[in-house]
This record gives sequence, structure tokens and C-alpha cells, in this order.
Amino acid sequence: MTAPRAARPAPVPLAPLPGPRPELVFFDIGDTLVRVDPSWTGAYLAAATSWGLDVEAQALATAFATALGEGLWDSLGPFEATPEGSYQRIKQFDVRAMALLGYHDLPDEFYRHLGRFFEQRAAWHVFPDVTPVLEALAAAGFRRAVISNWVWALPELLHDLALAHHFEAIVASARVGYVKPQREIFEHALQLTGVPPERAVHVGDNPDADVSGASAVGIRPILLDRGARFPDGSPGRPDVPVVGDLYGLLPLLGVTDGPSPSGAGGQVARA
Repeated sequence: MTAPRAARPAPVPLAPLPGPRPELVFFDIGDTLVRVDPSWTGAYLAAATSWGLDVEAQALATAFATALGEGLWDSLGPFEATPEGSYQRIKQFDVRAMALLGYHDLPDEFYRHLGRFFEQRAAWHVFPDVTPVLEALAAAGFRRAVISNWVWALPELLHDLALAHHFEAIVASARVGYVKPQREIFEHALQLTGVPPERAVHVGDNPDADVSGASAVGIRPILLDRGARFPDGSPGRPDVPVVGDLYGLLPLLGVTDGPSPSGAGGQVARA
């Protein structure tokens, strides 16, 4: 007989963050504001089959996971912050994944085709809480900006997704030469926006890249846990607030007249 799972703590009301009111809210992008549609494996499969390759979904998922485990996705900087450097960095991951599937000699044009596939608006899903929360933050006087581990074309993609106008700065790792959690990318964003770290918060879904990275430069982190991956709170950081969706961000920032979720996701706080 399987033991019953422990009940998840009941949602609790969120109180505003202690300390001075933040002036600026930084956001991660992937799995914070958008996700690939329908999935990373599904998108790679569609791109590969459109090129005429015979690839099975399960084999691709395994190859993708293996290449990720080898650390080829977000290797630390400094690295070349140019469009071609961005392409070559992501290409080394793609080359490894396709080699694991038995495709060792694909032409460069295939990998550029793969990159263009992810630049399309149709490849991405914007979470439904994103626009109403960004609009509520703007109405409440909060500045907004982006810090993301992303390829060179992030500003153009956010423009195509009708999100770019919400942000005064879009800081992509490919354009800086460093990735989160490295302090250099956060420091670059602070310098670009002219805000002191104690007057900023950073919202993201990764305990290492987003929580540890932001904390290291004095930015207050907020962990976004859309998939309920962290029922016990931010790993190793019980002081960090955790929200189940972006609606939960509003009470943390003292916004009382913004939109509210249809469910209880925005009321999940574990700090």
C-alpha cells in the first residue's frame, strides 16, 4: 500500500516585502513570461522533421536531456557577445544533440534553420498572467526590465510577442557575454537602468540563476514556481518568497488594486 502524500500547505495571504519599496522589477523570460510551444522536444522535433529528418520524439527527448546534462546550454562567460558568437554557442548544443541521434554531418544551414524556428512567434506561448501583471505594475509606478539567459534575438522576439514595450531595458546574456548567475550580467542591468540593487527585485524560476545570481549583487529575488516544484520553499533560501504565478507578485509589491487570478496560484507564498 502506498503511503498518502503529505498535503500541500494551504495558500496564505501575501504581505508586502519588507524594506524600501522597489523601484524596478527585473524579469527572467523562459518559463517566467513565456514557454516554448508545445515543448522543447516538440519544437525541435517539428524543426527536424520540416528539414526531412527521421527523428523519434523519445530519442530526441533523451538526446536533448543528455546534451543539457553536459552543460552545453549555458556555459559561463566571458564569451563573444556578437550575433555570430550567439549562434555558435547555441549551435554547439544543437550539434551535440543531433550527433546523439546519429546525425553527425548536418550542414550549417540546418542549424541556422533550427535557430530561425525559435525566432518565430508561433514557437512561444505567453503565460496569461503576464500582460495583466505588467500593466498593473506600470499603473502602480514600477519600472520593468528583463535579465535573461537568451540568444541575440531576444529583443526582436519580445517585440513580435507584443511584450517589448513593457520594458525599458532587455538584457540578454548573448549581448553581454555573461550568463546568470554570473554577477556581471546583473551588474550590467543595474548600470543600464541606473537603479541601486537594494531598490530592485528580480523574478525568475531558477533557484541558482535567478535567486542566487540576484542575491549575489544585492537584488532581492522572488522565485516563481509555476509547476509547484518547490513545495518546501526556495532551496537553501527560506527567506526568499515563492509565488505560484505572477499574480502573487502584486501583493508582495504592495499593489492592491491589480488583477487577481481565477485560481489560488498567486497566493502561494513560502518564505
